[in-house]
Amino acid sequence: MFVAKNAWAELRRHPWRTALMVIVSLLVTMWSVFGAAVMHEYHTAHGEGYGALKPQAVVRMTDTALSDRSGDDADWTKRYITWEEYNVLGAAAQAKHVQFDYSVVASVPVRSTGSFKAITTSATSGASQNETGGDFTLTSFYNEAAVDANEYGTFKVVEGNKLNYQDVTARDALVSQELAKKNNLKVGSTITVGNPANAKTTYTFTVGGIYTYTDTPQGVQGADAQFAKDNRNNVIYTSYYDFAASGLDTTEGTGWAVPDINIVFTLANPQAYEQFKSALKPDLPEGFAVSSPTIDAYNHSLELLDQLANTTKVMLICLWSVGGALALLLTLLEACPRREEIGYGLAVGITKSRMAWQFMVEILLQTVLGVALGLLIGGWTANPLATQLAQGHTIAMHGGVLWNVAWIALLACLLLAIIAGVRVALFRTAQLTRSPYLDSADPTTKEQ
Repeated sequence: MFVAKNAWAELRRHPWRTALMVIVSLLVTMWSVFGAAVMHEYHTAHGEGYGALKPQAVVRMTDTALSDRSGDDADWTKRYITWEEYNVLGAAAQAKHVQFDYSVVASVPVRSTGSFKAITTSATSGASQNETGGDFTLTSFYNEAAVDANEYGTFKVVEGNKLNYQDVTARDALVSQELAKKNNLKVGSTITVGNPANAKTTYTFTVGGIYTYTDTPQGVQGADAQFAKDNRNNVIYTSYYDFAASGLDTTEGTGWAVPDINIVFTLANPQAYEQFKSALKPDLPEGFAVSSPTIDAYNHSLELLDQLANTTKVMLICLWSVGGALALLLTLLEACPRREEIGYGLAVGITKSRMAWQFMVEILLQTVLGVALGLLIGGWTANPLATQLAQGHTIAMHGGVLWNVAWIALLACLLLAIIAGVRVALFRTAQLTRSPYLDSADPTTKEQ
């Protein structure tokens, strides 16, 4: 009781110094929680998070091969990968004992009709639909897994429903918000498009939903597209069943009527993806390469997190250096100038251990309070703040992060308290009997 009472009285005598110590402890702890949460998520994302991915793999043309593509030259379809070539690639993967699931994406250009027009801009070429195959691209998905690998980017349905992959009679399609606005379409409206090789052959779909894109992959064209069919807002999405039922999934088509088939492979983990990529390399058609939309999207989501982690490392070094120096300075300012107080206490019978304990309690009262407040505030604010700064990647607060910061902070508090206690231990009791009026060099003393 004596120790606690005296310690509290000392803190009240120096309110500004006490408040400053609490604030320093609070700020260092709070930002340490933030930094620890960021670094924990950074290491998890590049370790366990990455390893838990089930990446999709696609075989697509390289940017170099696409550089000479001409959207009004139907001979370009001769470069598409055929079903036979995909069979060779699948066999090559199986020969290396790589297990995979697969889905299908198929697309062809389709023509606009009198009642349904594509979006055009000043950048759009005046080439006829006989040359381009149409002003739209009709893309079909076998199932939802294929949607995840959509080369035009991920999208969400904002009106209506997603595609139904089970009902082969649905004849539903998804159109973009921009396309719906241009043609005054709503859910339930019908659209008619023409065959890429024969304008007299048309296909009618019901607008089952209206979508908007949620990301923009590198190289994807929008309003800047030379041909209307390459503007991703002119892409119409339907199920593979409806695509095939319309006779568009054909091996006998010519020119733009040849479907562009894309097999989407799903692997068990990133390691299996690398094995798959290596297995396919010898048999890849010229100008094609294996890539993973899943891994590309994941790495893209980590870009801001990586930047934040790099900044956080520097922040933590500065925080601990400056904060530690300030806390040490305040501890020394509190303990060192109290020679007379220590001497008086010892003179009236207070033991050194009791005095040292008082000094330690003074430091602990301030620092532990600051640490507690820092843990509380940091625990509540680190998650939303870090997530906001690392947009695209959620940073969760884990109990383990708080516990790690807590025990390290408490060890720091104990260290500062020990430094204060050592001040008492180093006090020389011989000073209590030394008189300031006597000098050992006094000649009178020597004569005696």
